[in-house]
Amino acid sequence: MKSPHEKSCKPKSWARIFTKLVKAFLIFWIGYAAIILIGLIPVNNGFRPSDQGVRIYLVSSAVHADIIVPIESEQKDWMPQFADKTFRSDVSSQSHIAFGWGDKGFFLETETWNDFKLTTAANALFLPSASCMHVTFTRPEYMANKVAVTISPQEYQKLVSFIESSFMKDEADGFLQIDGYAYSYNDAFFEAHGQYHLLNTCNSWVGRALRQAGVRAPLLSPLPKTPMLYLSSE
Repeated sequence: MKSPHEKSCKPKSWARIFTKLVKAFLIFWIGYAAIILIGLIPVNNGFRPSDQGVRIYLVSSAVHADIIVPIESEQKDWMPQFADKTFRSDVSSQSHIAFGWGDKGFFLETETWNDFKLTTAANALFLPSASCMHVTFTRPEYMANKVAVTISPQEYQKLVSFIESSFMKDEADGFLQIDGYAYSYNDAFFEAHGQYHLLNTCNSWVGRALRQAGVRAPLLSPLPKTPMLYLSSE
């Protein structure tokens, strides 16, 4: 039989464990908030939109962000890299291409909010997980709440290099398509470099792309809408 002393200690032990868990939870989220606030400091403050250059677009929903660029420009023709890829329909009538990087599991398993699973979202945020690229042939006029900026040819070339480097490639230097997955007639998924987690989200990827191109953007941008914080809405 346990002594009265042992019985009285058990509730106190659980109380101490609970208190430690609450403290750890608060420290984690306070630290995360501090990182987010510090990350909002802008970089590339000398950036100015170009009078003559390449017009790019950013779109951001409540959870995801994309970069939209022309399919063809003097600096880059994207079509040859996707000519042998499988799309459900002809995409040659589109003028632009949208690139989005994100958690592979969430991307492939969550086509609509009806497919949303808390376990998938939790895994994406709290555990470093594999990523993929989502490519959509589109037109800017299809997109609501977009932000546009015209960047110089040199800045655009840096952006192109960043986007290309995000894709995994085969021995022939082609993008590795993930067969059997698409949301619509004009999109496809591809294997990507990098791991997705709370501080490295699709918005983080867009922010890094802008910073590498020399566009004014936050130092860190894991939250929705933050990559376009210092750009004017169209």
